[in-house]
Amino acid sequence: MSTTQPHSTQHTPVDDKLWESDTGTLSFDSRRALAQLLQGPLVRARQQPHIWHAILTDETALRSRLADIFLDLIVDEDAGIAFTRTANGGAPLSLGGKEVEVPKVLRTKTMTIIDTALLLYMRTQLGLAAPGERVLVDAEELRDNARLYRRLEDRDESTFDKRLSASLKRMITDYALLSPTETDDRYEVSPVLRHLFDPQVVEGIRAEFTQLLEKTTTED
Repeated sequence: MSTTQPHSTQHTPVDDKLWESDTGTLSFDSRRALAQLLQGPLVRARQQPHIWHAILTDETALRSRLADIFLDLIVDEDAGIAFTRTANGGAPLSLGGKEVEVPKVLRTKTMTIIDTALLLYMRTQLGLAAPGERVLVDAEELRDNARLYRRLEDRDESTFDKRLSASLKRMITDYALLSPTETDDRYEVSPVLRHLFDPQVVEGIRAEFTQLLEKTTTED
């Protein structure tokens, strides 16, 4: 599904400077693709065809530039997405016989319990679909699932619903994990979640949530 090896393309250095002090070697299109990858959260083939084409055309060079700043390039041609993530999965590097932490380049945000509940449901729906198949969910469907975990977040229904609406907005605007469709309150789940959360991580989160729910039930 995802390409683990770069395309066998030939990178051609730029002969003409793009500005007076320019020392770069990538073409304009490749630099624009690099900038978009760094801005994140992801590049979509359908929405950004020119950027997508540049990534596939100059994939080897882009991987090299990103590796210089401790980032991996992930390209999933089946799903039509590309994004960056911390090199080595964020695990320490071995340097001179010592473990060295990977510098943090990408911005990170702390997920709330509601965020995690939404992600868990979205990732589960992706797991039920065939590779390349679009996964669509309704806003009310997402809300109903998140409400199963209301005891973990806040027992006040009004406050919880406000936080839930804010979380849904983050999934759409901040994380780009939900894309609006032609139908109101119906969204497409981003396949990037397949790469961010493997089945083992999903099961671990689900087990932890189950334990927390059982604990709150016992305390009640």
